[in-house]
Amino acid sequence: MKPSKRLLAATCTALLMSGAQAADNHTINISATVADFCRFNAASSNVNFTLDPSATTTVMQTASILYRCTKGTTPVFGFSSASTSSATDGTLGNAGPDTIAYTYATSAPVDGSGLGAFQDKTLAVDVSVNQANAANVTPGTYTDTIAITLNP
Repeated sequence: MKPSKRLLAATCTALLMSGAQAADNHTINISATVADFCRFNAASSNVNFTLDPSATTTVMQTASILYRCTKGTTPVFGFSSASTSSATDGTLGNAGPDTIAYTYATSAPVDGSGLGAFQDKTLAVDVSVNQANAANVTPGTYTDTIAITLNP
């Protein structure tokens, strides 16, 4: 015996109203990757000396450069003077043949504590010039640059 269309429709309606239908589920997976990186957070500092060529003392100034790293990331700095490509010294030059030797050293890097506000770390670059190195140069302005890279 075949069920009638009305009986079939009534049975389906009764099942729907009784909550007997099976529930359907779907899951969304969410992920985020936090990269380990470091960034400079301030314009580079300048160091300006006024040298007395009759003096024999060494003068030093410090450039303080701010940087931020992802929490727990250790920064790796690279240094190179434009004049010598050295990571520790260079020569100040002018438009003529005269030069003035200088040296520089840096503080040890510090692990990052996060990139949020007030999380800056300071890289100190100490630049030293023995004033006696200026004894035999023409008066004028002498310049050089130190390039600093920051990884990761």
